[in-house]
Amino acid sequence: MKALEVERIRFEFGDSWTVAEKWDDSRAFRDGIGKLHGEYPDETTGELVRVGSQAVDIVGVREDRLYLIEVKDYRGYPIETKRRQLHELPLRIACKVRDTIAGLVGASRLGKALWAEDCARLVVKPRPCVFVIAWIEDAELRAAEPFKKREVWQKERSDRLKQRLSWLTPHVTVASPFDGRVSDVVAQSLPGAGQR
Repeated sequence: MKALEVERIRFEFGDSWTVAEKWDDSRAFRDGIGKLHGEYPDETTGELVRVGSQAVDIVGVREDRLYLIEVKDYRGYPIETKRRQLHELPLRIACKVRDTIAGLVGASRLGKALWAEDCARLVVKPRPCVFVIAWIEDAELRAAEPFKKREVWQKERSDRLKQRLSWLTPHVTVASPFDGRVSDVVAQSLPGAGQR
């Protein structure tokens, strides 16, 4: 079993996971595509513009399938986060997936980590074996918020994410880390989880 902590949530990956790595903390990321971070002055305003690669939180392999996992815990955030999630969140996660794919392929070509080579091999397989999981824990349902309205909003968020990632895979899931929909993974809140 391997344990990883993301957003004050502890994820325990069982023995069926041959790879479970915190991608942006890995040496393969930092020594590879992670070097693309920097800034330059805007020619018009002179303000510094930041650029860089993005990364999903966890990269995993289970049963010869690549899992790209992004974790978001919105439990302690105000309602305005909800509005941003329909437009901004699907694009942000899709860009993280794109950069992670590029980073894994680059790391495998440079021999940065054997596990990255396993991941990159799965990216180029002819049958779809890339799965994207957006593990999102939403704020509690407010008394004035109808459950059906929340369901419609969550479905729209999920559909927009699937649309953004249709270039890569049809296997896109939005789930809570605590609902047990991903096999052989247990999630547990740590002290301070879901708080600012």
